[in-house]
Amino acid sequence: MNEQGIRIIEVMMLLILSVWSDTKDFKVRNSITFSAAFVGIITCFIVEGPNGLFQSIQGMMIPLALLFTLYLLRMLGAGDIKLFGAIGAIMGTGFVLNAITCSFLFGGTLSIAIIAMRKNGKQRFIHLYCYLKACFLSMKLLEYQDFQKERDGVFRFSYAIAGGTLLAFGFAAYKIELLPFL
Repeated sequence: MNEQGIRIIEVMMLLILSVWSDTKDFKVRNSITFSAAFVGIITCFIVEGPNGLFQSIQGMMIPLALLFTLYLLRMLGAGDIKLFGAIGAIMGTGFVLNAITCSFLFGGTLSIAIIAMRKNGKQRFIHLYCYLKACFLSMKLLEYQDFQKERDGVFRFSYAIAGGTLLAFGFAAYKIELLPFL
C-alpha cells in the first residue's frame, strides 16, 4: 500500500469515529481528533521528512485560523474545527481547504433537507433575521446560537464534514480542483 492509501485509511477511520462520537454524545471527542492529528503528523514526517512535517502542521493550523470566527459566533463547534485540523494534519493544506469547501456545500444541502423535513423554514429565517438585526443594532458580532439550550436549528456538522471530505476525495481522484488558485 502506498502513502496516499495509508492517509486515506487514516482519514476514513477518523471520520467514522468522529461521526460515531458526534451521534452518541453530540460532540467530536478531543481524544479522536488529537490522536488522528498526531498520527497524521508522524505519517507525514516519516514519508516526506521535514517538508512533510511542515505541510502537516500547516494543514492542521489553517482550518483553525480560518474557522475560529465561526466558533466565536457559535455557528460551528470546536470539535468540528478540530476535526478539520486533524484532516489537514493527515492530508495537507490543499486537500483540507477542498474538504472545507465541500463540507460547507454538503452542509448547506443537508440543512435545506432538514428544514424541509422539520417544516421550520419560516422559524429559522426569523431566527436569522433577528440575529442579523441584533448584530446591526448593537454594532457587535453576537453569538448566533446557544448549542446547550437550543437544538432546533442544530445538526451534527460532522455528517457534513464526512460527506464533504468524501466529495473532496472524489474530486481529487478525478484531479478536479475546487480552489485552483492554491
